[in-house]
Parts: sequence; C-alpha cells; structure tokens
Amino acid sequence: MAQTLVVQERFVQALGKECNAKILRSRGYQSPAAFLQAIIDKLNNEFAFLNISGFRYCQNKAEREGYGQYGGFVYGTDLPYEKVTVYFTPIESKQGNVIIEQSLMPTICKQMEKDIAFLSDERYKNIVLLTSKINEENKVPVTYNKMQMDVNSLNTLHFDVIPFFPIKNLSTDTRFCSLTEYLDMSEYLQKKAKNNAQTQYLRVEDGVLYGDCLTSQMQGEFQKSFCFRFLTAMFAGGSSYKYSIAGITERMQKLDNQFENLKKFIAYANATPIMNFALGSFEDDTVESDEEVQDISDMHRPPEKATSSSGRKRFKTQKRIKDAVLEAADFYCDCDDKRHFYFESSDYTRYVEGHHIVPMNRQEELWRDEGINIDITSNLVPLCPNCHTQIHRGSRQARIEVLSEIFTRNKARLHLFKSDLTLVLLASYYNIGLSDEEEEYWLKKSQKRVEDKANKKL
Repeated sequence: MAQTLVVQERFVQALGKECNAKILRSRGYQSPAAFLQAIIDKLNNEFAFLNISGFRYCQNKAEREGYGQYGGFVYGTDLPYEKVTVYFTPIESKQGNVIIEQSLMPTICKQMEKDIAFLSDERYKNIVLLTSKINEENKVPVTYNKMQMDVNSLNTLHFDVIPFFPIKNLSTDTRFCSLTEYLDMSEYLQKKAKNNAQTQYLRVEDGVLYGDCLTSQMQGEFQKSFCFRFLTAMFAGGSSYKYSIAGITERMQKLDNQFENLKKFIAYANATPIMNFALGSFEDDTVESDEEVQDISDMHRPPEKATSSSGRKRFKTQKRIKDAVLEAADFYCDCDDKRHFYFESSDYTRYVEGHHIVPMNRQEELWRDEGINIDITSNLVPLCPNCHTQIHRGSRQARIEVLSEIFTRNKARLHLFKSDLTLVLLASYYNIGLSDEEEEYWLKKSQKRVEDKANKKL
C-alpha cells in the first residue's frame, strides 16, 4: 500500500517565501508542491521500503506534537519500522555549516520528550534530507570541515543522511567509530578555528566523559550546538563510559529545553546497563555482488546500487575485483612483516580481507564530483584482520601508522585515478585531521618502514 509524507504546514509556507522560492526556482522547482514531489521521489529511490505517493499537512495536535518546523514523518502501512521520521534543513542558510545543529536539535529534543531513548530504538528510522544552499557553489573545503563533522555526527546518532542538494566535497555516509576518534577530530577542528576562546569542551577522566564550557557561552545557539556534540560523543562512546555535564548545569540558573532533555538522557544512559550504542562492524550494511565485470580497473565504470539488509540503497562492490587483488598479492597483507600472524581460511589460503584505500563511503561524492568509480583494483589492498581493524578502530597514532604505510606503498597506483590525493586528504576520509607538519613526519617515517620491509624480503 502507498504511503504519505506528513509535513508541517509552516515548513511548506516557508518554501513559498521569496528567499527560498528563488533558490528552488534556480534548481528547477517552480512551486513548493514540485519541490516536495522531488523529495518524495528521492526518498523512494533511496529506501526500498518506502512507496510514498504524496504529501499532506499534519492534521491534528497529536501529529504536530514532537516535530519542529523541519520535521515530519511517513504515514502508511508495510513499513518495517514503527516510526519513520524525516527531517529537513533550511533552504536558505546564512549560518553556513551550523544548519544541522541549529535546525535539528530542537526537534531531537521534542522527540526525546515523547521517548527519551528514541535515538537508540531500532524500531525507529530517522532520515535527514540536506535541503540547504550553504553558499553560491554549495561546496565545502576539500579536506575535513565542520559540516563533515556534523554529517558524521548525524550518522553516529543513527540518522540516515541524504544529500538532496548535492554538496561538493561532502560525504553523507560517514560516521565516528569510537569516542577517541570523535574527540580527536573535534579538538582538531576547534584548534583550527582561531576565534575560539576554548578548544576543549569534552574530556575523559577515569572512564567518565565530562562536558564543560565557558560561562559566557551558556546562551543562545551555542547551547544547541553543545548538546548536539555531547549526544554524538555519547553514541560514539556507548556503554563503555559514564557521562556528566554537571559542570555546566550546576552553574545555569535555568536549563533550557536542550540541556533539560540532554540531562535526562544522560541519567537514562548512565542507569541502563543494557544500553548499547556501540557501532557495528565497518563492513556492516554493504552489498557485495558476484556479477561479471568487463574491466576490473575501469575507474569510469558507472557504479551501481543495490538494496542492503537495512533496506537502504548502497553502492555495490564486486567480489571479482576483490578476489583478483587478493590473488595477485598471494593472500599476503599489504603491511606484511615477520610479526604478522595468518590463519588458514576455508579455501586453505592465508585469510586476508579486501580494503578500499579510499573508503566506499566516498563513492557517491567522488562519482558525482569527479566521475570516479573507486571499486577498482587500484584502490584495493589485502589486509589481515588485525591491520584492517587497526586502520578503522585503533588509536589516532595506530591508524595513521597503517594508513600512511598503505598510502606510501600504493601512492603511484592511487594517483592513477585520483591525482590530487595526499596523505592529509586521505586521512580526512578516516576522520583524522593532519597538519602539514604531521604529514611530512609520517611520510618520512612510512617511507623508511616500507623500504625496510622491502629489503628484508629480498
């Protein structure tokens, strides 16, 4: 049976305002109805379980309750979730890349008031459509930036992020795999912003994540941003930590809606031992295909999508390409040395896994912006389970160590399909912020390591 997208009337009214209507007309949408139909088409294309036929306004208080201007939901049958919520971002944004925090945090808090644990409830599906024009080119810096941080945060909070208006240099399918990874990147970006009076809002001591800020900041839009950051940190850290913002709330005369709900959620999270926000494997929700591929090194081969186990359309990877790379390496890890331990796989070879050096979560961005298919032999290396886990889940230094070695060893063939790839850019794909000085250091160190390993094999 068909479904209906239910939206707030004031959201549609805002679409008709001249500032927004001008942007929509420039994109080919002559009316709010045409724009909403395009949104429906996008949602149906992205999720196999959606069959939305039209839209309507919220009809009563019960339907409006819990949603801000930019929130709505899908009404109908044949949904694998109890609730499918859809969020939008403002069409015109003068606030640049803080649009996510400012527009979504109020609705997140309203949903918390109805169900404090809705973010971690698998019965709910939360979708965010990026419907904003952030600048004239709709473009962010090529390396890591604040908007990438916010998109990663949404994915970490179990939202599916969909780019309605494509944003150049932005991946919408990335997330944080650990609290350490999140804190490292958060602090890196804070230090890059020279006008920041404070570079550390979050710190871990004795297994507790503490949040704090300057007294002068306890007002206005900063509160939404801080709560959004702390929520992200909680989901990145999971049940391995306890959480506290007492350093802030005890100094506030009155808690606003964001802090009030965050405080309640912290109490819930700290008291619920079965709570598990830990993210799954980095290979979760992928689609591997056995199809025949004409040219396994063709970077201009149009990438194809298929439905994953979650019902989301994902780019397919080709088993034939992975197998060819593993066989060519004789099933040795790309970082092989005498310390490596291999176990025998079911086909009696050394067990190694195929790893995309430029991660598959950048496929949409790189195909849209540069016409590059990254599921090719030049972008794949075999890694033993230890190195594969280290590059995704290790400490910052451990991850850079493996990543820099792989980059150095495979730089020539990586540049066959992406000539501008640097270690700084590659590290940003893994949520690692590198300064130019650090890049120089790690390139020298990895070059020596690669040469030493090569000499030992001669």
